[in-house]
Amino acid sequence: MLKDINIKINGLTEKVSLEVVSALKDIVDNFSSLDFRRLEKIVITSNFERDVESLTSANQTSFKNRYRANQDTYAVVLTIPKKDDFELVLVIKTSFITNILTSHEKQSYKDAFHIIHHELAHIHDNNKKIDIFKDLMKTTKYKGKSSILFPIAEECWSEYIANYISSNSALETQFPKIMAKNLIKKINSASQNIKTQLLAFKINKKRDDLLFSSIEDIKSLLKTAAYLQGYLHGFNMTLEELDYDSDYNLECSYFKDIWEAMQYEFYSMKEIYPDGFINLSIYQDLAFYIDAFFNQMGIVFDMNEKGDLEIKVMY
Repeated sequence: MLKDINIKINGLTEKVSLEVVSALKDIVDNFSSLDFRRLEKIVITSNFERDVESLTSANQTSFKNRYRANQDTYAVVLTIPKKDDFELVLVIKTSFITNILTSHEKQSYKDAFHIIHHELAHIHDNNKKIDIFKDLMKTTKYKGKSSILFPIAEECWSEYIANYISSNSALETQFPKIMAKNLIKKINSASQNIKTQLLAFKINKKRDDLLFSSIEDIKSLLKTAAYLQGYLHGFNMTLEELDYDSDYNLECSYFKDIWEAMQYEFYSMKEIYPDGFINLSIYQDLAFYIDAFFNQMGIVFDMNEKGDLEIKVMY
């Protein structure tokens, strides 16, 4: 399959590069049931952020899917417009990819294997969505509150389904428990941090960076929940079975209602995926619950008479 894909590598010797290509081919061959159409290029680079920026800077409608178990990003799938279609580009950090050259029994190999599986699941999912939404992806621009809520809903779905599809390879890693612990940490810290930022913003409206930082914090919290729920649904496991302490803390937190709403929506969407994805309204119910959670956290998205977005702070 890789023979039809342009592979660019920097930061490695020629010998190691050839070994990486061979090992990557072996991993990809494990997942022949996934849809790799439109994957035209793999970039393995020691200049990760720079190359991602250069590939996307000229394409304002490009999309990114990153795997983040913690603060590190190891790889990203870029969806870039190409004439009347899209092309998919997989960008991987050089420092990360060499883990696939280690013994298959080592944890570093198992972790890398899963992360690559996750990114391949993004490629599969992106192909399914492009097949259905191609024209809408090129022409549709959300207005008003939808300009924030629908992209967050779509990102949450993307991470959910990528982890659901790749969940089998996560069984030999600690990533699911890491996600559970990270979610609880974010739940515990987000409420007070966001309240502090929003109160500071109300005092000084010129500090809109505080408002947008709060929006990003809430978005990160929701995406972490989506990652985790993808694992749990893939394992057919409850959070309590995965990690009792995390489940107990979540049940006692302000996040319980949105957690349950997201679980229901993801399960419902998964049951009709992909053939039941007819138009972008598939994200509408999830966006509704995300909107309600933002309200709960003190941020209200509204529209003015022209239909433009207005953001209000309720503290």
